[in-house]
Amino acid sequence: MKKLFVLLLSVLLVVTALSGCSNKPEGDKSEPSVITLDMSTLFIVPNLDATQKVEDAINDYLKNTLHEEGYKIHLKITSIGDYLQKIPMELASGAEDTPDIVQVFALASWVENGYIIPLDKYLDKELKPTVDLIGNIIGSGKVNGQMYMIPRYFGTVLDWKFIYNKALVDAAGVDVTKAKDIDSLGDVLAELKQAYPDEHFLVYCDQFNRLYNLKTHTSQVGTYAATVGESTTLYDYYETEAYKNAVYKAYEFRQKGYADPEGSANTLSHDAVVMSGSSKGVIMGHSADAEGIAKMFTRTNEYGAEFGAVTIGIDDLSTDTLGIGISHSCKDPDAAARFINLLYTDEFVWITLIYGVEGQDYVWNADHTKVNYPEGLDFNSVPYNCIYSCGMIGNGFQGLEYETSDESGSDREYGKKLMDEAWCPPLYGFIPSTANVMNEITAIGNVVEQYNNVLSYGDVDPAVEYPKFIAALKDAGIDKLIADYQAQADEWVKVNK
Repeated sequence: MKKLFVLLLSVLLVVTALSGCSNKPEGDKSEPSVITLDMSTLFIVPNLDATQKVEDAINDYLKNTLHEEGYKIHLKITSIGDYLQKIPMELASGAEDTPDIVQVFALASWVENGYIIPLDKYLDKELKPTVDLIGNIIGSGKVNGQMYMIPRYFGTVLDWKFIYNKALVDAAGVDVTKAKDIDSLGDVLAELKQAYPDEHFLVYCDQFNRLYNLKTHTSQVGTYAATVGESTTLYDYYETEAYKNAVYKAYEFRQKGYADPEGSANTLSHDAVVMSGSSKGVIMGHSADAEGIAKMFTRTNEYGAEFGAVTIGIDDLSTDTLGIGISHSCKDPDAAARFINLLYTDEFVWITLIYGVEGQDYVWNADHTKVNYPEGLDFNSVPYNCIYSCGMIGNGFQGLEYETSDESGSDREYGKKLMDEAWCPPLYGFIPSTANVMNEITAIGNVVEQYNNVLSYGDVDPAVEYPKFIAALKDAGIDKLIADYQAQADEWVKVNK
């Protein structure tokens, strides 16, 4: 019996020791965690070898420059179309290879589905440098008083311009500087139509609602509601003066021949139409000033025209549902938070993710001020290129300047200035839940699909169709939706103001 007791005691001690080894105290990083970042791209997905070199460069930097021993990164690149389908499915299924850090594209629904975790515990420590950097922008990442997402920091505030064929405008002696907003632009277009009866100087009119929004500080909340000015009262967006003025102005400009006669039937993009020369002007928004955009259009149009540009409005801040979050399945969220912070505060990490590896994907010029593609390669053929994804992740005000770059339509310094100086709406950061009004959302969406496009492009007479639109929205339950959103907004104000 004594021998049996000693044997059992020995076994118990071994099991206890093994148990202690398998349950390491939190913070024990004898082996670094592997944090998977799955990043979307708007361009061709880089090949696996090139992506591995980017991953290796970042991990080498983490270990040998930042002396980060707690984790290393595993990088995945997914096309944007696949990403929007794949990531929610992975998050919902809890698959073994679900990424730890994800780009969030629909914050409210991702929170409701439990895809991402709250980040509040990291805001004063791991993420504090990022919070200090982006200021008011952080408000876009909250749902129900908790922080779930670090919003992208990029030129989402746009300088809206009338961009025009300079030779034609100068020859007609028209002073485009008189155009200060969408209404005064009409006087300029009238003079141009008189000088060139067979030309039009606008492509489409569907941006007019945005121009009237900023003119009146009408801020959309969710998809169908809006505040006006400093008040937190919510309205049916389609009943606001901004939207009503926009659709009436769109119809007026179409009737006067100022804009593309095909309206919503033309499937080409705004810039494609004006670059081809079929329209001699366009309204577009960019995070660059008028002079920079005029030069960009002059360099890249297809028919050798010289362009000018004049600002007719600058955006307000608007709640952004795109940013970075930590998935519910992440086993080391502390490490994930530390890496997210680097996406905003460490230029090497962000540049490597977006532009690739020096030598493989870019080379410096002689004085190390700008870069070029390696010899024999270009934008389309470099092994790794996520440049067109720069506005979707981290701090987009960082970056490399290419000697040959003339097509981006953005300017980091000017874009940051626009962001820093933009007017902030009273419900900035509030994202309503749709859980109580799902039936109404479906019905309202069907009505909007029927009426909004044809009204916004000026295809139909708003005197006839606009009242029908408003009546159909009420039948679909928009008043119930607004009341539900208002109750949520009132609670949000109590917590956040």
